Amino acid sequence: MKRWLWLLVVGLALPGLGGPVVDQAGRAVHVPANPSRVASVFGVATAYVYALGAGELLVGARYLGIPDSPLARGVMARLDPGWERKAFPAELTVEALVALRADLVLGGIRHLALVKALGEVGIPAAVYAPESVSGVREAIRMTGAILGREGRAEELIAFLDGVLLEVATRGSPGPRPRVLFVGTEVGRVAAAGMYQWELITLAGGEPVGPPGTSWQNVSPEQILRWNPDVVVIAPYGAVTPAHFLGEPAFRGLRAVETGRVYKMPQLLFAWDNPIPESALGVLWLARLLQPAVDLPLAEFALRFYRDFYGVDLGEAELAAIIGP
Repeated sequence: MKRWLWLLVVGLALPGLGGPVVDQAGRAVHVPANPSRVASVFGVATAYVYALGAGELLVGARYLGIPDSPLARGVMARLDPGWERKAFPAELTVEALVALRADLVLGGIRHLALVKALGEVGIPAAVYAPESVSGVREAIRMTGAILGREGRAEELIAFLDGVLLEVATRGSPGPRPRVLFVGTEVGRVAAAGMYQWELITLAGGEPVGPPGTSWQNVSPEQILRWNPDVVVIAPYGAVTPAHFLGEPAFRGLRAVETGRVYKMPQLLFAWDNPIPESALGVLWLARLLQPAVDLPLAEFALRFYRDFYGVDLGEAELAAIIGP
């Protein structure tokens, strides 16, 4: 390690470390007792910080593809007026995080090498890996513990559990529609080990797709063999329902014949990611897959953005996301 980097870290006068917190990589992390300069190099982790009302602690962050629309950018500016200048560039180094005087870094499993290097210069880092609803609960509690927002974390978990209970108790016991979840390309689909499959199951559907734990590329012929009742498209990327409904290769696909091809909405962070906002994704999917069931998506969406992001959405703003 460069000598100047060691000297700079020593000169930062980081706050005293608190007790250990076990992160989602199973590591015991001694986090600052009162972190005040948090850097999130993982877009998923960033969403947890904002949901616990701690956005003011961020000195740098990666963001989960906030849509380039006046609505999304306007709402994000209400949540955090300085978010754009906090956004990290594509390349990120230990030196850059030291220069930011970060006293805590949040990362994902793919950042373990960076996390190790940060440990060598005395900057604690917590790792996120919330690839299930139970993992989301764990990540909420972990974030609450490391940021001193334990009470807020329990409120957020109660909201998530309330949504899941609402869907489970109001849901129809009828046949489950077969659902294919599509990503950033027409033939790029969610695999069985991904979070999207759990969301579909919780919402009353039967997910179809390949085995695996990451996005898989498949042919139109494979999609025709699965023959889903419903196709759901991720909110990010350029794929739209027209790519299926207007494509001769998908003629005969049950979802196309019935017109049941939909793109998931998004306001800030994508609802299909393993983040607190995905509670709204479950509700949206449940309304889609169980149209006879009355689920109060608008009510829960207003509550989420007001109570956890501190943003009161207007009627027109809400309609622009989920429809009238």
